[in-house]
Amino acid sequence: MNPDAQVMEHKAATEPESADQERDSHIDNPINKRNSAHATVPNALDQFIKKIQPQDEQLHKILKEDLDRDGKPEFVLAFGLEKEEIDNIFVIREDAGYHIIDKLEDPVIVVHLNTDVKIMKLDSTDRNFIVVYSTSKEDDGEGFSIFALNHNRINNLNYNYPEATGQGSRKLEDINKDGIFEDVSYYRFQDTQQHTIMTYQKFDRTGPEKLKVLYENKNRKFAYPTVPKDIIRNYLEDHYLMNRFLIHLPEMAEFTALSASPPKNFDDIIDFSAMDYTGLDLNIREIANAANQRTFLVRSSSEEEETSQGLVFTLEKQSGKWRIMSIEINDKL
Repeated sequence: MNPDAQVMEHKAATEPESADQERDSHIDNPINKRNSAHATVPNALDQFIKKIQPQDEQLHKILKEDLDRDGKPEFVLAFGLEKEEIDNIFVIREDAGYHIIDKLEDPVIVVHLNTDVKIMKLDSTDRNFIVVYSTSKEDDGEGFSIFALNHNRINNLNYNYPEATGQGSRKLEDINKDGIFEDVSYYRFQDTQQHTIMTYQKFDRTGPEKLKVLYENKNRKFAYPTVPKDIIRNYLEDHYLMNRFLIHLPEMAEFTALSASPPKNFDDIIDFSAMDYTGLDLNIREIANAANQRTFLVRSSSEEEETSQGLVFTLEKQSGKWRIMSIEINDKL
């Protein structure tokens, strides 16, 4: 956060001011902690706030900063019905009296809570941006929106929130520690390897998007499964991730010693929709077992009635590891 930005907490004009309160005009205080040191709101500003304050909402936060670098400070006012929930954000300026420059329009269209607002420097320039942080009440979703003041209008520069699923983390982070923040998306999966796919790009969505595969299992790296059913599951999970993110996962090659190319239409047989939520739901049934070779019929557990169609995986134990020797589509078993 910009260390020069002032955070001012709203107080009624009748409340006394202490010497400590007058001195500490650059202290960043938590929302609604009224007993900590802070800069008191001038009476004229206090009266203007009361005038524009939405009905039944409380003033949660005041930020003071020169947003457009014209030498005059702006004030960012955050109001909300509930504690630590922001419903309305105004940007105002003093020019022969206070007036509203603009109101922030929330770009996130799904149900969410705006929980905090900050003024931040996101690159090596002296530009200041307004950043609003959002979370989900019921899911594990979190995200942000970036706004900039240009020509007396507030423009939404970028926003990132897991609107499709309501789950997942979207963050502003300086990944490379170079003073430039990135728009970072974390896609976490409940799969065999507990993969997290991280994509990131410059905070204003310019420049190339990059991708990194993380492992959230206890080893923090790929761990070869020891059970044939887990190898089949892992292979299908990787198939989904490869197609969704257009990535190559080297671990897939370790599972196989295929004599022929596998079918390409797995999606016609397996329902991958649960990958974004609880993980792949499979019915894996052993149909043959001979010496070092085992065969399994694989279907989605979500099928309303059991059918004979499925994927047939044949695995063979080689050098102590089970490997996939063939994958076929079968509807005759």
